[in-house]
Amino acid sequence: MIERIRKRLSNGFQPFTICLSDGQKFLVPQRDFIAFSAKVVAVIDREDISHTINPLHIAQIALLRKSSTQHH
Repeated sequence: MIERIRKRLSNGFQPFTICLSDGQKFLVPQRDFIAFSAKVVAVIDREDISHTINPLHIAQIALLRKSSTQHH
């Protein structure tokens, strides 16, 4: 999953959501809201709270539709 995130960030950024195996979802509206290494992903939410994610729990990386980004 880290490679998929890396590709999302390097091929012209588009907002996406990280979906975890337990159902949690984390919006990444801009490149500045995410950082990662080989063993951890950190996402900052709109309230400036950081969420540390183990990449093994990432079930899906979903692109947002253009209209969806306006509502978040």
